[in-house]
Amino acid sequence: WITKLEPTFTQVWLVQAWNMAYNISVKFTDPADRWRWVQRGIELLRDDAIRYNPKDAMIYRELAWFFQHKMGQDLDDAHRYYKTAWAREMTQAFGGPRPDYAELLHPTTDDARRRVELLRTRYKMDPQFMNEVDAQYGPLEWRLPEAHAIYWASVGLKQASRTNLVFLRRAIYQ
Repeated sequence: WITKLEPTFTQVWLVQAWNMAYNISVKFTDPADRWRWVQRGIELLRDDAIRYNPKDAMIYRELAWFFQHKMGQDLDDAHRYYKTAWAREMTQAFGGPRPDYAELLHPTTDDARRRVELLRTRYKMDPQFMNEVDAQYGPLEWRLPEAHAIYWASVGLKQASRTNLVFLRRAIYQ
């Protein structure tokens, strides 16, 4: 309720997303259930918090941290499940193991248009900016969560106000 009443109060989004991805997820023994809660934490930040707070660096930093730490590290017992599920989703979104930027930037088939739409609407990712991030820091393996940590930290550097940017730079270079 507090996110609905105070959508520009950043700390509420951060605490709620953390609670989902870190506290609630570990209460389940089934990795699929745990993954669902990690996804919900990511979606809360990516789909809602950023929409209401597009210039807040801490939201981008936390989103990058979820990819980098919760999914990318091995501290959660279900980390392999998360990585496998994410790789499967990204392979489907890219139509293969690596994004074909020429096809994503100028789709010529219905399948390519569907994948671009999936990236933009479900994952809130811009293929053009992915290409830029890949050129600057890559080549990145986009099926791995670390590439998405770099992506979201880079989006934050571009979009956020000029405060707390050191956290975003740190997320990129860790």
